[in-house]
Amino acid sequence: MTAENNPNSHIAAYLDYYCSLSHAPGFAVLLKGQWGAGKTWFIKKYYEKLKAHKQKCLYVSLYGMTTFSEIEDAFFQQLHPVLAFKGMAITGKIFKEAIKSTTKFDIEKIKLETQENLPDYLKDADKSILIFDDLERCKIELGSILGYINYFVEHQDLKVVIIANEDELLKESSYKDIKEKLIGKTFGVSLDFEGALENFITVANNLHVRQSLSDNNQLLQKLYEEAEFENLRILKQVVLDFERIFDNLPEKAQKKPELLKDILTILSVFSIEIKSGRMQPKEINKLEKEYGSALRNQGMKRMPRQDTNSVPEENIEQPTLLQKMLRRYPTLNLHEPFPSKAWWQTFFDKGIIDTEELEQSLSSSKYFQDENTPNWIRLWHFEYLNDDNFSGLLKEVESEYCDRRFSDIREIKYITGIFLNLSDIGLYSRTKAEILDNSKCYIDQFLKETQPEKLRQDIAWALDPFSVYLGLAFSGSSLPEFQDFVGYIKEAYESEMLKSLPNDAQDLLAIMQSDIWKFYEMICPRSLKNQDVSGIYSEIPILQHIEPAVFVEKIVSMNPEHQRLRGYALTGRYELDEVNEKLLEELDWLKSVKALLLKEADDRKGKVSGYRLNLLVENYFDKAIEKLEAKHPPA
Repeated sequence: MTAENNPNSHIAAYLDYYCSLSHAPGFAVLLKGQWGAGKTWFIKKYYEKLKAHKQKCLYVSLYGMTTFSEIEDAFFQQLHPVLAFKGMAITGKIFKEAIKSTTKFDIEKIKLETQENLPDYLKDADKSILIFDDLERCKIELGSILGYINYFVEHQDLKVVIIANEDELLKESSYKDIKEKLIGKTFGVSLDFEGALENFITVANNLHVRQSLSDNNQLLQKLYEEAEFENLRILKQVVLDFERIFDNLPEKAQKKPELLKDILTILSVFSIEIKSGRMQPKEINKLEKEYGSALRNQGMKRMPRQDTNSVPEENIEQPTLLQKMLRRYPTLNLHEPFPSKAWWQTFFDKGIIDTEELEQSLSSSKYFQDENTPNWIRLWHFEYLNDDNFSGLLKEVESEYCDRRFSDIREIKYITGIFLNLSDIGLYSRTKAEILDNSKCYIDQFLKETQPEKLRQDIAWALDPFSVYLGLAFSGSSLPEFQDFVGYIKEAYESEMLKSLPNDAQDLLAIMQSDIWKFYEMICPRSLKNQDVSGIYSEIPILQHIEPAVFVEKIVSMNPEHQRLRGYALTGRYELDEVNEKLLEELDWLKSVKALLLKEADDRKGKVSGYRLNLLVENYFDKAIEKLEAKHPPA
């Protein structure tokens, strides 16, 4: 990078002058800047430059140091690396004398055979330049550490450079007075994004990753500017994370520059927002909803004056933190990120690269479209189509939809969202009301023609508002009509499921005996462990269709540990108050089971099994009944 492009070239030029002075200037130089602005990176580069020119220079980071001896140990290791390497112990007294008068430090006094291995310049450090980094993070009292540094400037006639976040030092009332005596020149280190990125890129091992980062240099700088962010440490983390993701991409994806650019973009933005504390990983899933809310509010603000007068001021919401974040990057579709919101949330929250989700997202992405890609997926990516292709594809998907060619509830849900979104933005002639009515009819027909077993498999996915398919977000999900459609699916599914509940209850009873964790996941609120069965009956009162006496018979015949686990599953089922409203029909069933268990316990009075059944009722069934009665107090 040329000096013209380096925002800190003037600092380097002054340090060249300062360090080359033939006499002791009698003052220190302060380089200040915010944390992460690149101060340490700058001074270490300059430190290497001094060494290359055979200029003696000692560097120490004061971060966390609590005593002067720690600082002196760090200097000693640089002055006499052979001694430090050999593990030779130097007493604090001898070392302090050496530091206070390095020119008088007589290696001969220690009489070590390793003397001849020492470079000549290490035997005389009277012309060394001392660099003290991270001053504000030193644990030594500020007045004491500055007085200590001043000793080298005033009494040892050494040149000293101090690096610090001065905003933190200014919180100490004594700092200004000490600074006036010690520091003769102060420079603010500017963010050298280009130079830092060039340096960080060398950390990457993969040559393709280095090339991709170099190609997107301007993009990364633009994102930092839009974020109004100046912490270069996060940039280094982005480089490392990008290489890790790249290594997990299939070869065909690694060869797609546009795909790599999009991943790097989303990675950079989410890294900045999350690591700066402006967003939490769990909020990635909320971005689509926030985006829709922001658009609605923006639309209300743009209404003609005569129309906005009829809108109460309190109905025009102030932007949330997430909405402000979306506005910082107006050209990015952060609400529909690639690979997917769920994938990025897992990555940032748990550090896991979900390769299965990654593969699914790739197959349905705009980067790998071909003649085998379903029409509706190609239409989902409508923004990348030309006018003729869009018109033809829209007609094809509409025809397929009207002919009821889709037998997967997920596809029906996605296509409805696509149509609603296109209608909302004026690219589809049908009204949203017409689309909604047609889609509800589709669901009615679908439920009649689908086998109960298939419905049981689909219901968990259909009722989950956060589920995605092939890594694609739902188009139009923020529209009221889409929410209406999702609610209709839920009601229709539940109505259909109720018809088969007596038979399903017997299957559930068998599962309770053979697989306790599957039983738990089927009757309790949604779990991430098993997406296929999670929460199928969590809001459906299926247990009332199991004969209480048969249920108790199965429980009593189990070993103690299995009894406890079944009880634990029941308490988990009624944990959420908002769900219990739908499970009130099971209250009488729970009371009947409790009564039968207590009778069994009474018949076994004086036996361990009887004692255990009483505990089962007390620890699990009583709590379940209490939770439901809170929603429906006894008369």
